Amino acid sequence: MGVPPVRSPDSSRAADILTMHRLARKGDGVQPLLRWLARRTGCWVGLVDTAGDVHAASPAEPDSEVIALVADGLRAMRVRGLRTFVAGASPDRSGALLTVDLPGDRPGAEPSGLVLAVVGPDPLGTAAPADAGPLLGVCWWAKETARARRRVEVADARGREAVLHLLMSGNLATAHQIAGVLAPRLHDPARFHVVECGVDRRAETIRVCTELTGGRAWIVRCPVYSDHVLVVASANPAPDGARPLEAALTAEIEGCVVGTGDALALRDTAVGYQQAFHALAVARGRPERWARFDAALGLPVVLGGRGRVWADHLLAPLTAYVPARAADPDSATLTDTVRSWLAFSAGATDLMKIHRNTLASRLRRVESLLGLDLRLVGDQAKLDLALRIGALPRTREHEATDRETTRHEMTRHETADLVRTAYRAAEGGPPTPAPAPFDALLRLPAVQEWALTQLRPVRTEAPGLETTLRTWLRNDTRLSSTAEALGVSVTGTRKRLARLEQVLRRSLLRPPNARLDLWVAVAALEGGGPDRNF
Repeated sequence: MGVPPVRSPDSSRAADILTMHRLARKGDGVQPLLRWLARRTGCWVGLVDTAGDVHAASPAEPDSEVIALVADGLRAMRVRGLRTFVAGASPDRSGALLTVDLPGDRPGAEPSGLVLAVVGPDPLGTAAPADAGPLLGVCWWAKETARARRRVEVADARGREAVLHLLMSGNLATAHQIAGVLAPRLHDPARFHVVECGVDRRAETIRVCTELTGGRAWIVRCPVYSDHVLVVASANPAPDGARPLEAALTAEIEGCVVGTGDALALRDTAVGYQQAFHALAVARGRPERWARFDAALGLPVVLGGRGRVWADHLLAPLTAYVPARAADPDSATLTDTVRSWLAFSAGATDLMKIHRNTLASRLRRVESLLGLDLRLVGDQAKLDLALRIGALPRTREHEATDRETTRHEMTRHETADLVRTAYRAAEGGPPTPAPAPFDALLRLPAVQEWALTQLRPVRTEAPGLETTLRTWLRNDTRLSSTAEALGVSVTGTRKRLARLEQVLRRSLLRPPNARLDLWVAVAALEGGGPDRNF
């Protein structure tokens, strides 16, 4: 038998260095190195700053004697301007403090403020602490750099989300200002895209979107759905021979689904988002995995001046609301909140970054101001329609057209009621409530035609689902109540609604969905008109 070789101190140190380099590549590198140093030296090992705060250690909790010894050593280093120091508290416990240099520190410059402290019976019994110092500096620098990068990424994402929120609320001037700083600039007109890609693939999707658009699109991680990426891109047509963005995305990103809205003015971003979301519901059922919104003239435009008079009257208490306390939400905040809730339901808390109790409190205030019960889909539909009419641009040309249309469309009795209301308000008395003309709006020929257009696909493509649609709306779009009324399971009801999504080419199961427009359409046809059964 041979005699085993005797390892020299040099070979032991080389083995230690190799081990430390291997550990530095595990995780953030700092904690694995400190645990190994503690075992190697039999001491407490920690990274501290010049104020004595412990940033990482092994074992994690130092005792009071260790803290006192390290504090004394740091004080001596500051007073004497030293980079290393050995403090001896007792024969069986002393401490070694070594300044840790970070990458990029210039020779002779002020130290980084990070110190490796080793406290125990023989802290410098091996060269391991001195050899570990540079590696710890690199690992710590890499960890802090990654943390700073994440902070920058979060700040950038929040800034882009803020711009999206401003666009949704119609605050174009502020949105343009922030977008000008973050880059790229906002396109007007623009086309909205919703990309469904999976939670773990959003970073890849953003990278591909950036490449395909040449960095010229406004790309946001959806604040409501964690598997969605939102893209506001130029509305200009693709160059000859080039694929549209939605087709290019589905070709580049396996499994993603894309919904795309119409080319719209930037002030109509909220409409563009809802269009893209409805198109997304259709795209899920198509082999190409993308779809564009099937546009039809919107109801707010169909209603014209008469609709604006009705909307202004319904929203007047909310528009004129002034809170009793400056800290309470004002009219604009309440309007923005209820608009977000109507679009995203409970997801409005994520969009607006508010607590669910805050959301509930604001909704109760809106209910009390407007005299509505927002648990009912019918009241939600009326409020949503009024808000969308109120969001239409009010240029002088539009206002003149609205006044002329209203003059011809209003009945003599409705005009008299509004005149009496105005006189009573001018005299200081409480205004008399104007008659609710919503039923009259539903009977307008243009509204009847709009309703037929919305619901005709059910009759032509899936007449057997008409009962499901009506029952779902009658039960305030609650799945459990609808399933009970139909005598089928909740799963079966959900499948029927998923089929209706494909037929109507609108989202029904996930907000923002078309339930409010559908309620108005069904109410219009049930209340009278050329074809009650559509």
